[in-house]
Amino acid sequence: MPPSNADATALARHVRQLLTLAGLPESREDSSAGGYQISTYSDRVRVTWWTQDEFEDEAGQIGVYHRQHPQARLGRDVVTVMERAMADVLYTAGFTVVLRPGVPNTNLDKATDPEVIVAAGPALRAWASG
Repeated sequence: MPPSNADATALARHVRQLLTLAGLPESREDSSAGGYQISTYSDRVRVTWWTQDEFEDEAGQIGVYHRQHPQARLGRDVVTVMERAMADVLYTAGFTVVLRPGVPNTNLDKATDPEVIVAAGPALRAWASG
C-alpha cells in the first residue's frame, strides 16, 4: 500500500483519542499485554486488536493444526468481537468505518483476517476539547 500522508496521521490521532476515551488499551512493543493497534496507509487507518502475547502465541500454534480447537476458536473470536466493538464505537462517534470480513480457508495462504478500516473522521469531534 502507498505510504501514509498527513491526513492519515491526523485521522489516526483522532481514532487513538477516541479509543483511549472508551477505555481501550493501546498495544505497545514493550509490553506483552494486548490492546488495539493502529496502522496508516495512504489516507486510511487500519485498526486491529491483539490479545495478550502468550495467549496469542499458544492459540495461534494450536490453530495451525487444529483450527476448531476451543483455544484456537476463542483466540479468533476474541479478536473478531473486539474489532467489531471498536468499529461500533468509531461509527457511533461519526467515523466512516469499513468492516472487511475475513476469508477462512484451510489453506492459510488463501485465508485473510477481518479488517477494520477507518476511511474518514467526523467533522464534529464531540470528545475533543477545542
